[in-house]
Amino acid sequence: MQKERITIKAKDGALISALACNRNEPSVRGLVLICHGFGEHSGSYHELMERLAAAGYASLIFDQRGHGELSEPDHKKRKKRLGVIPGYQSFLDDIDDVTAEIRRRLPNVPLALYGHSMGGNIAANYLLSRAQDDFSCVILESPWFGLTNSPNSFVIGLAKVLGTLSPKFAIYNKLTHTDITADEKQVGKIASDPLYHNRISMRMFAGIHKGCRYAVENAARLSVPTLLAYAGGERIVSNPAIAAFHSACGPHVIAREYPSCHAIHNDSAKEKLYADIISFLNAHCLPEGLK
Repeated sequence: MQKERITIKAKDGALISALACNRNEPSVRGLVLICHGFGEHSGSYHELMERLAAAGYASLIFDQRGHGELSEPDHKKRKKRLGVIPGYQSFLDDIDDVTAEIRRRLPNVPLALYGHSMGGNIAANYLLSRAQDDFSCVILESPWFGLTNSPNSFVIGLAKVLGTLSPKFAIYNKLTHTDITADEKQVGKIASDPLYHNRISMRMFAGIHKGCRYAVENAARLSVPTLLAYAGGERIVSNPAIAAFHSACGPHVIAREYPSCHAIHNDSAKEKLYADIISFLNAHCLPEGLK
């Protein structure tokens, strides 16, 4: 398995840090583009990338805006930039730019899109508002289409106003690591990860909240085969919102519940999830002539 750190230049000149695995292997069955969740970064999915590599798939994950090292060696300056974004559309622009880089290197390899939590929100909005034809299939794990404890309408309105005034207004959320996973080893990894954070700007929150509504209202337009994985023990995102999204989709969207907390890939049901992901990829990442 070969991993390499690469840098991709975004449309607005920002530098996107990404981690690629086996993208130079000539015999890969497909490549999975991973959109990580809130607070995470491009180094958060090593086990998933290893499982994909063992099954013959390349993968690439990139730091979402407001996440990762942010090309900022100064700790205090980086801290002020965490959770801060130019606007929600920059999330989607970055998928455009990363996909273009993948296609430049691997023009004919089947491409799958994977999004967890916030990344699921972004992946769904990208597919519904930008392009679906580039992807053979999609995996949405615990997508953020709503929150279990959603702020009231006044707070949401205030976030929108403050986010419009400045990208810098930000708060720290109150999620605990045990809301993410019940696996004590994984809780320890999150707690000791210097790049993990829980800071979200008002502009980011308002953009994601708007994306929740857009995804659910436009779910019927999703035409790509999709595996929709949700956690039975969810305490962060809204399972009813995920159900509303699924009910609006066609039969090509398969929903599966796992006995897990929010991060299924880091919890007790991960083996079942990984098996389902590989099986799903094998069924849909086919050479052009076999589709």
